[in-house]
Amino acid sequence: TTYFNQNALTLIRSLITGGATPELELILAEGAGLRGGYSTPETLANRDRCRVGQISLADGPLSMYGEGRKYIDLFVAALRNYGMLCIGIYRLKDGTATLDGCYKRYVITNPPFHFQLLPTDLIYVILQYDTRIELRSKKRKK
Repeated sequence: TTYFNQNALTLIRSLITGGATPELELILAEGAGLRGGYSTPETLANRDRCRVGQISLADGPLSMYGEGRKYIDLFVAALRNYGMLCIGIYRLKDGTATLDGCYKRYVITNPPFHFQLLPTDLIYVILQYDTRIELRSKKRKK
């Protein structure tokens, strides 16, 4: 994604870090560094921001989308029910393991909506900090 759109990395970094600025990056690159301070409820609250995660389609709440379903079905369900924004797929290159038990995978960023999903896929998502999202989704289904 960032190969074709240099602003995508800035957007993702801002969503995750809360807005690191080019000036801060320049200061850090020059070796100035940051010193720690005392933690207060206000400073700890600043850490409550979204993060990038990986969700398995083999098990868990989104496992129903792993067998022949389309990416758009997963995308909409993850966003509506769990507040997760899907940004890519981490797919096995082939279904076989190497001699040392490693699986080779590759990343598919922003797949088309009609893209078929597999149970072995791992999905890259941007997760909200709010951990109550999962609870709200379960209550909605009842």
